[in-house]
Amino acid sequence: MKRVIPMRAVSLMLGLVGLMLPVHTSYAAPITFVGNLSGANEIPVAPSTGTGFATVVLDPAALTLQINVTFSNLVSPSVAAHIHCCLSAPFALGNVGVATAVPAFPGFPLGGTSGTYSSQVFDLTQATIYNPAFVTAQLGLPQAEAALMSGILNGETYLNIHSMMFGSGEIRAFLAPVPEASSLVLFGSALFAFGLMRLRRLAARS
Repeated sequence: MKRVIPMRAVSLMLGLVGLMLPVHTSYAAPITFVGNLSGANEIPVAPSTGTGFATVVLDPAALTLQINVTFSNLVSPSVAAHIHCCLSAPFALGNVGVATAVPAFPGFPLGGTSGTYSSQVFDLTQATIYNPAFVTAQLGLPQAEAALMSGILNGETYLNIHSMMFGSGEIRAFLAPVPEASSLVLFGSALFAFGLMRLRRLAARS
């Protein structure tokens, strides 16, 4: 049966090609994403005094991820912390499933109302960092890897800290690229690479 790639996907691909044109070999450098953690970002809004800041460093070439989080003044002790993926549109309002390890990133300081976390560098080709349910839903580890990376690159992920009082999430941060011109160019380059992955998946399903 002939496989047909939807025109919308082709248009997306052409746009990504345009983003690639001015980019040199430096596009392989790591990309930093940040977000402010607050109860106001939760859905529904959580009336929390908690605050925090998240930094996620994604290396599309090395296929690695590093996570750094600081948080304080939660209403009750933390019970989970992870990245959710993938929203239906960039920074869309809504709740989606957990993509990374449950209940929390390996080594995350659970059980307190304040804390600091600096992760190891996770190899995204390995299962350690993923929620098994996310891998199953994506039909395999390579697909989960592509989905999580694409979700981070496209603004379709958020980092959540859950607590005893707010089981659905006490403070949340949407992950966005650091607003520097060089980072935005790298952002477009990485989108191109993972646009190829998406097109291949669309073709395989046609």
